[in-house]
Amino acid sequence: MGEKLLKLGKEFFARDAKTVARELLGKVLVRVVDGETFKAKIVETEAYFDNKDPASRACKNGNLKEVMEDEPGSILVYGVHNNWLINFVTGKKGKAEAVLVRAVEPLNFEANTKGPGLLTKALKIDKSLHHKNLFNNKEIWIEENEKTGKGSEGSFEIAEAYRIGIKKDLPEKLRFYIKGNKFVSKK
Repeated sequence: MGEKLLKLGKEFFARDAKTVARELLGKVLVRVVDGETFKAKIVETEAYFDNKDPASRACKNGNLKEVMEDEPGSILVYGVHNNWLINFVTGKKGKAEAVLVRAVEPLNFEANTKGPGLLTKALKIDKSLHHKNLFNNKEIWIEENEKTGKGSEGSFEIAEAYRIGIKKDLPEKLRFYIKGNKFVSKK
């Protein structure tokens, strides 16, 4: 199977944030820096919505809200506590939704990636990727993981929890992670 067939397309991200957050688990985040390719399995995500979601970046006007309302597959990068966080826009253009990648499992490198700031440091993700998209991108994209198909050796159970580090949250579990994975930020 060629690389282009493995890359996730716009249709994957053109769905609601909760669905995409669950289905990103097990997929492979690929980052190319200075000719070196880093691959990491996504093991923890959180879904965020429009201005009715008190924890969403869409609650404030400005660039972050505008990017959240952009095309599905757009990359949203912002800083929290001196760390960059990476999100992928989901849903329909004009409706703010995004998925935060909270933790990844390194597949071809070693690093502490048990949290959104740690994974962006390990993968050298910064504001330069902000408002780019995942498609036709030579620096970052997401691929299917052939080892995590249903019934295969790499299948897993998904756990749900409330989002982490939020003062005011929605009454719904919007954090998803691979149960038992040692790279999940908090059990």
